[in-house]
Amino acid sequence: MSSQSEKDKERLMQAAKVFFFHIQDLASFINKFVELFNLTMKTQILPMDLKEDSCIKDFFEQMIKNFKEMQVMADAKHKQMQKEPLCSKVVTTLTSAVEKCATMGPQNTAKDMLKNIQNPAVASVMNSSHILGSLESSLSLLMQFPIMGLRLSDFHREETKEQPGATTSEKSVSPERPKITPEDALKKLQDALRTENANKPVEVAADELEQFVKAMEPTLQVLQKAIKAMEGDISAFKEAGAK
Repeated sequence: MSSQSEKDKERLMQAAKVFFFHIQDLASFINKFVELFNLTMKTQILPMDLKEDSCIKDFFEQMIKNFKEMQVMADAKHKQMQKEPLCSKVVTTLTSAVEKCATMGPQNTAKDMLKNIQNPAVASVMNSSHILGSLESSLSLLMQFPIMGLRLSDFHREETKEQPGATTSEKSVSPERPKITPEDALKKLQDALRTENANKPVEVAADELEQFVKAMEPTLQVLQKAIKAMEGDISAFKEAGAK
């Protein structure tokens, strides 16, 4: 086998490994994003549950469903704000705060006021920045790649470390996963990427998977920036409320 073919195999396996960790990062970022969204919008969107045997297509479809649900909630809150402009809401909140101040104390009243303002402010940012729509569109485009039928474990498997002190019976409870050789893994990736008719199937498969990995990166970056912005807003509101 030529050295070029070996290099292409290494590229394909490396791209598969990077994809595996990108998916894990994506799940982690989305769950953090959902957590912050729930916190600020007073919603109860469920986090993503990613396992090594998760189907990539199911995972992407659930992400898109979550973003659509969040978009509906953000739109509803934004429409409510349009009927009652933010400045009007602030005035109403301040008026209410003055009325409550005598009984609750200024410290608690200020915190309550900031909570009431924070919710529509976040909805306004979500609507104006089109973050949710952008994320949904990016994921929809990624779903057009031909690897959606694979499971996460088809790309890479983490070595499971045996828990110290585990008894023989405890070890036998969870069945061992079937061993997959590198050749089997490569073949599965090539089949999924539909390279059987290519002159250099491994090279083409490596190129396609590297392209997919690269296409995922903007989505990860958007999520990271959105999380950072939301954390900054929440921190600012908390600091203001603590004063």
